[in-house]
Amino acid sequence: MNEKQFRDELHELLKKRILGYNVVKGENLLYKLMIDSHGKLQPESKALTDPKRGQLAFQTDILVKNDKVPLVVVELKVGGFSTHDVLTYSTKAIKHKEVYPYLRYGLVIGEKRKIDKRFFTHNMGFDFAVAIGNTKDNGEELVEIIKEQLRASECMLEILGDREIRKFVSSVEIS
Repeated sequence: MNEKQFRDELHELLKKRILGYNVVKGENLLYKLMIDSHGKLQPESKALTDPKRGQLAFQTDILVKNDKVPLVVVELKVGGFSTHDVLTYSTKAIKHKEVYPYLRYGLVIGEKRKIDKRFFTHNMGFDFAVAIGNTKDNGEELVEIIKEQLRASECMLEILGDREIRKFVSSVEIS
């Protein structure tokens, strides 16, 4: 199976199982906002609502969002990943989180049942990673992980509102 087939299969599964959210593939997200030399916000207003690659935006494999608010990004690899992949996509996650600080970002590896140690050595921006083998055997586990990440993202969004926060705890789960 190639990455496009894996993405399409995973996209269909998530669309059916993650209800109340928009699950889209290949959507672009801004990675930078800036004030230019004329004091204007860049990218311009149209690009804020419809970001394009090459215009301060990166493309995502799968994005789960609530209306227009991006909540969870899933980057995909099939058969494994390289050190370069982890460095590149981890940096991409960090750049996206600079614009969307509540965004949760994950790596899903198809056709493999373990996460190589290089992920832990080089990761800086991913919030989760899972090697699922295939969606038939482990798709439901991934659905539950993404639902957890959606809850975490929505909690982070509350921080941006008027709610007073007393406690923040981040935990690690490994199996």
